[in-house]
Amino acid sequence: MYELRGVTKRYTRGKEVVDALAGVDLTIGSGDRLVIQGPTGGGKSTLLQMLGGLDRPTSGSVELDGTDMARLSEAKLTRVRSENIGFVFQSFNLIPTLTAQENVETALVPLGVKTKERRERAAAALESVGLAERLGHLPAELSGGQQQRVAIARALVKQPKVLLADEPTGNLDESMRDEIMDVLEAMWKEYGLTFIMVTHDSSIAKKAPRLATIRKGRITVKENAGA
Repeated sequence: MYELRGVTKRYTRGKEVVDALAGVDLTIGSGDRLVIQGPTGGGKSTLLQMLGGLDRPTSGSVELDGTDMARLSEAKLTRVRSENIGFVFQSFNLIPTLTAQENVETALVPLGVKTKERRERAAAALESVGLAERLGHLPAELSGGQQQRVAIARALVKQPKVLLADEPTGNLDESMRDEIMDVLEAMWKEYGLTFIMVTHDSSIAKKAPRLATIRKGRITVKENAGA
């Protein structure tokens, strides 16, 4: 699935040079569930952006199923993201003027899916996350947990190979956190996804089969015996 070799990401801030990633080597197999932890500014989100094709490394390779995303044209990279990778973010990133169903449909527009099929697939995706009765609701009419369920449905409606989640429970209380994690884990199992998640929450990290810790751009990975 993923093979990262010697991945670096260097930023320049004025006269200061910052290595967000400093020679990361990482293998993630198909169907793996990996949690990434580390201090703020340690490189977690930068690594997730590399895996999602949202940024390119300064050096090194980021291969997804044998294709080095770092070397693709922007058009081809956009296509890879649209077809293969679903994203869930802390802030939900829903369009406030669109209903839940319309928000989910937006993931299918770049793939050229016809209107009738888009509606059917979006409705089915929302039903799968327990929102069958909320199709016509705007984001402002939904709770935080419901909005995150819409975001999960939007990520999964295109049937991706990979689900990337950046602090998906960060804006939720403890009970809602557990509900959303139950949904994400159920989707991972049902669809056989490769599921990679960044979190600060140690209670979530303890339950992951594999845990990656990243500090000052360097990564260590261990199998989580308690998961």
